[in-house]
Amino acid sequence: MAKLKGIILLSSSVAALQIIDTRTDKKFENVHREFNESDINASVFTSEIMRRALEQIHRFQQLLRDYAVIDVQLFGSEALSQVKNAVYFADQIESTTGLKINWLNGNQESYYRQLAVRQSDKLQQNLSLKNTFVLGMSSNRIDLGYFEKNRFEFSQHSAIGPVRLAQSINEMSVEVAQVTELAEEFINSKLADFWHMLPPFKPTETLVLLGGTAAQNIFLSEQKHWENISKKQIKNVISDLSGMNDQAIIDKYAIDLNDVPFALTEMLLLMNVMTAIAVDEVKISDLTMLDGLSMKDIHDEDDIITAARGIADRYMVEEKHREVVLKYAQQLFDRLKKVHHLDKRDRLLLGVSALVHDVGSFINSQRHYQYSEEILSGIDFHGLSTVEQRMIASIARYHSAETPDSALRTVQDFSPQQRLRIAKLAALLRLADALDDSRLQKIDKLTVSVTDKSIKITGQSVTDLQLEIYTFDQKAVFFEAVFGLPISLKRKGRRV
Repeated sequence: MAKLKGIILLSSSVAALQIIDTRTDKKFENVHREFNESDINASVFTSEIMRRALEQIHRFQQLLRDYAVIDVQLFGSEALSQVKNAVYFADQIESTTGLKINWLNGNQESYYRQLAVRQSDKLQQNLSLKNTFVLGMSSNRIDLGYFEKNRFEFSQHSAIGPVRLAQSINEMSVEVAQVTELAEEFINSKLADFWHMLPPFKPTETLVLLGGTAAQNIFLSEQKHWENISKKQIKNVISDLSGMNDQAIIDKYAIDLNDVPFALTEMLLLMNVMTAIAVDEVKISDLTMLDGLSMKDIHDEDDIITAARGIADRYMVEEKHREVVLKYAQQLFDRLKKVHHLDKRDRLLLGVSALVHDVGSFINSQRHYQYSEEILSGIDFHGLSTVEQRMIASIARYHSAETPDSALRTVQDFSPQQRLRIAKLAALLRLADALDDSRLQKIDKLTVSVTDKSIKITGQSVTDLQLEIYTFDQKAVFFEAVFGLPISLKRKGRRV
């Protein structure tokens, strides 16, 4: 029997709905409704924009009722969330439709686009056999993810997109004949650091483009969902967009008048990426982040942990220590489930925190936990929500000497439930960190014994654990305050 779920996504120009069977991943409906010519791309939501958005959602709700779908989720793009009166827009939607909007950040959007590619039957063969880049392009940013034979390696973004780029060039008030040359120079300058900071990658022949509005309009027909396009074809389009007037462009490429100013910058951005990663062909696909939102992913935790390792590498966190802290943290989490009552997502956040908690040592090892918080507060984590990113920074802050009890500065903006999660995860991370306080990875095996009155951790080791036991006892004070049970560490094993 089918178990149906409805997923609605609002972006700056489209309201989209998918109805899927969660048991089989079969899609029953895939509906896209474009907004009118003045789409939701303004600095504020006017009453007219709100009315049109609500009308679209009401139409979707009627379709959902026809299918008897009860499980419905509503998502909003990062661009919408940044509109000045977005909070009023969200409140009107909830009070009128009963649906609470979940705002996505840019990293989540990139993650779900890449997930859509990974799960696509048509593109899966390329991912499985070849090294592949996935380029996500929205109005104000680009995201570049890299896969080695379907294994996620890294993702990086830059806050430069075709719309933002075109607006910046327009502000320079240049002559039309200079636009292409200036745009190329501008893109090169803005992406110089992006390419400089890109992690190492193996030679690849495959680049997949998602979200490129102009590219899809120019190269994809209604019957085709993806197309291989050569660098030469893109150069020819750039030549046309540089030399033809607006009406000629509209007539030849069927581009909407509002999109003409951005088409050239999008093609130039694409050309810059193709040149940088040395590919001669791009696969243009109409897959969207909605396709990713509606899919199950068995790799999500692995991908997010991999991305966290990339952050740790960037700040030269000691590899052996961070990996053993990750192992201990996960073991403590799994064996203390009856004590902490946290869920699978919390386990993931603990794992990410374990890998990046020492990034502050890149600046100064003294009070490094404070620097860790500052660094992590400004970092975008692949696949994590904005709140989760802030939680990671707070957990890293309290993995060492301070506790949320004595310094509420960074947790006071969280809800009571989120504060409790931060405290629980910080308490677990503190103990995992203490188990390798010497940085010598002394413990070969952990066993955990839980009673109604206490918790005993036994570390099997052939060497002395005096330093680890001393540090563990100090950090156990906070654990007992959070969970109400004393916890202690003892050593087992013969010395050599």
